[in-house]
Amino acid sequence: MRLIPTAIAIAVGLVTLLDYFYANPILDPIGDAFKQWTIILTAFALILGLINLLRVHFARIVRRHEASAGYSIVVVVTAMLVFLVGMWFMLPSAPMTWIFDNVYTPLQGAFFALVAFFLATAAYRALRARNFETLLMLFAALVVLLGQTPLLGVLADARDWVLNVPSAAGVRGILIGVALGTIATALRFLVGMDRPYSE
Repeated sequence: MRLIPTAIAIAVGLVTLLDYFYANPILDPIGDAFKQWTIILTAFALILGLINLLRVHFARIVRRHEASAGYSIVVVVTAMLVFLVGMWFMLPSAPMTWIFDNVYTPLQGAFFALVAFFLATAAYRALRARNFETLLMLFAALVVLLGQTPLLGVLADARDWVLNVPSAAGVRGILIGVALGTIATALRFLVGMDRPYSE
């Protein structure tokens, strides 16, 4: 029975891949249909995620976890309110825009502000000069950090060089590695070597 889902996955993957690279009057409608099915499946996956979120937090509320029951109540109430507002007024509406601008955006800003402190403490722990490579990373981080301040604008050129030459080269190398890994994983799916859909 595992051959059927494997054959379906390989066929769908090959058709979608060929439709992406080639314009064909036969492949184009099939590829568009597969993309629409992907959107529908993604919507169902989001619904299942919401159901699982509510199930987990309802269980915490029923069991009355002292540490997390209050947070679970906030999560459940907020999720249900946003869901009901979205279903009643639909997504591009004034109430949903108000929720996004006055609830989501401030919370996002607060979380990003906290992430800055976590990153600073993690950098302090990681960038201890134990060897020559770590010393170079520490020096580059200090140049970039001090180059952002207006009092030490003389380091702006050094900061730009660090960001545009070694940092950009490292980022491009990482992106190339990610792309090659993605291609390798996709090829393993297409030839049926990895079959998580048949587990």
